[in-house]
Amino acid sequence: MKRIVHGLLLLILASHWSSWAAARLPVLQELMIDSAVLGEKRDLVIYLPEGYQNSQDRYPVLYLTDGNIQGPHTAGTVDYLAKFEQMSPMIVVGIVNPLETRVRDLTVTPLEKQNPSQLENADRFLDFVENEVIAFVKKQYRTLDYQVLSGTSHGGQFAINALVKRPGLFDGIIAISPSLYSDNHQLLGLAEQALKSDQLQGRLYVSIANEELTMTEPYQRFVDVLARYPSNKLTVASQTFSNETHNTTVLQGQYAGLKYLFSEWPIPEGEPKTLADLQAKFTIRSKLLKTDIIIPEDKANGYAGWLQYLNRQNDALALLKWNRANYPQSLNAHTALIKAYLHFKMAEDAKAALKDAVKTLNELSPEQKEKLESLFV
Repeated sequence: MKRIVHGLLLLILASHWSSWAAARLPVLQELMIDSAVLGEKRDLVIYLPEGYQNSQDRYPVLYLTDGNIQGPHTAGTVDYLAKFEQMSPMIVVGIVNPLETRVRDLTVTPLEKQNPSQLENADRFLDFVENEVIAFVKKQYRTLDYQVLSGTSHGGQFAINALVKRPGLFDGIIAISPSLYSDNHQLLGLAEQALKSDQLQGRLYVSIANEELTMTEPYQRFVDVLARYPSNKLTVASQTFSNETHNTTVLQGQYAGLKYLFSEWPIPEGEPKTLADLQAKFTIRSKLLKTDIIIPEDKANGYAGWLQYLNRQNDALALLKWNRANYPQSLNAHTALIKAYLHFKMAEDAKAALKDAVKTLNELSPEQKEKLESLFV
């Protein structure tokens, strides 16, 4: 039975294979922002999802510190996970942090040097991200109202600082091996205050590797504080990569973090899905990204084919009729329904479906019409 199930799953995916084989990698664009907040020019490395330039779709956005280093593998991870429907495709915006300004950009200002009337260090860089980078991306690209911030080491500290200082700005935070030791663990105190007052919201993923106590001790204190003040508005996952180091943990951390943020996205494998099953899953996806997402035509056809193979007539036909109604100009949707009627020996329904296809399809060629009619031979 498992062999049959696995074979059917491959059939569902088969419609993707040809497009994957010819698919291009995410499109890379390198841009520069003349920042009024920072008083200097800063580089961005932007990865657009495969297919972005040939569609009008809108996408969620992942903002990433150390974008010149972390951008390539992160964009590849997003692309891979999205192809296998573990998460949504995303625009990846890598914000470059040069070595000469990295500590200044990403770490919090020491308490004794803070000036309430002037933002410095990570707070000023966060102002740059919020009011210049995000504003630029929203203006230039087709984005959804869902955004994630990810950072590693000092970038992880910056991501947690953003969670604390700008609750709600990001729907998801990924902080990999965050350097929480800075300035006598200042950020731990700020995080605890925010948690006590129930200010934080969204999803947070934090991880640590096999590292020195300087890193692991404040990390564990942070995880303990998160557990001490649970909130319905903030969901948290933490993970230790004991076989990785500070420099090698980021690939696994990024992968695991993205899977956590999109943990409700995948369609469970192992059993066929009915129309109701798929609609429930796409309702969850729509809620997550705050936009309406409907079942794609090829996916509806794929699951209907599985149901048809199992002779679940009512379920298969319900899914195929929904598909035809929602994709009325799709020759494939019409064809699949006609074939299903014939499979279930419903000749009159198949003929009615053929008439509907001929009447509905605006650009049906003589060859296509002949091919549809040949299904009855």
